[in-house]
Amino acid sequence: MSAASTPIPAGMRDAHEGERLIPYARSVWARREYIWYVAASEVRSSQVNTVLGNFWHVLNPAITVAIYYVIFVLLLDITRGVDNLVTYLAIGVILFQLTQQSTVRGANSIVNNTGLIKSVHFPRVILPLTSVLFVWLSSLSALGVMYIVAILTGEPVSARWLLLLPVAAVLTLFNIGAAMIAARATTHFRDTTQILPFAFRLLFYGSGVIFNVQAYAEGDDLINFLFTLNPLYCFLTLARWTVLGGDDVTAGMMVSALVWTTVVLVGGFVWFKAGEQEYGRD
Repeated sequence: MSAASTPIPAGMRDAHEGERLIPYARSVWARREYIWYVAASEVRSSQVNTVLGNFWHVLNPAITVAIYYVIFVLLLDITRGVDNLVTYLAIGVILFQLTQQSTVRGANSIVNNTGLIKSVHFPRVILPLTSVLFVWLSSLSALGVMYIVAILTGEPVSARWLLLLPVAAVLTLFNIGAAMIAARATTHFRDTTQILPFAFRLLFYGSGVIFNVQAYAEGDDLINFLFTLNPLYCFLTLARWTVLGGDDVTAGMMVSALVWTTVVLVGGFVWFKAGEQEYGRD
């Protein structure tokens, strides 16, 4: 008799048993304190064996921004349309990495925990959720780096800076959806984790992380429209506006960011939940 047809003893529950969408979401919400605890614990332990410890969370984005500054500002002199390219780079690089790390870590969240999945019944979506929260908590200091860089490069402090936090929060919701999609995709096609770095490399150059799209596409409605369809470009532009100001933000960008977030978050949750009983069966 196969494991799938083995009767479940009274009072026990199959670890792969599913449940309806709304009760499932409620069961995840009921475990929110546990999700937070696990993510915070992973952040504390991630750098415990390193000399600089949690300082790496600040040093890593700072070094990355410095490298791009040397290459694209000092060597290639790509400053067209940007007055403060250092801060411009800092915002683009840090927020882009927030999405990239969330998606990649989420992609591995199921396949790296098959033993736990086979042993314990819990909403599997907790795994990609915890992955994204871990990245978010790890990146809080990096968000502070953006403000520090802005001040050091002469940007006047403005109440508008506070709007960066809700932009980053909505971006995190988008990242949760992307992580759930990547998590299920990886269970079907393990090479997803190998493809993601190449996909994000293309997105890096296609999202205006290191250059001002408006300066190169001025007057070209088609190119501007295509970039507006890219949610990462919209998020980066919105975040840069909160710190640097300017007139690059359009209503279309805000609509695009919100629509993409809703589609990816809700669609990712539903699609991930639909495969709940498949996880851990390999």
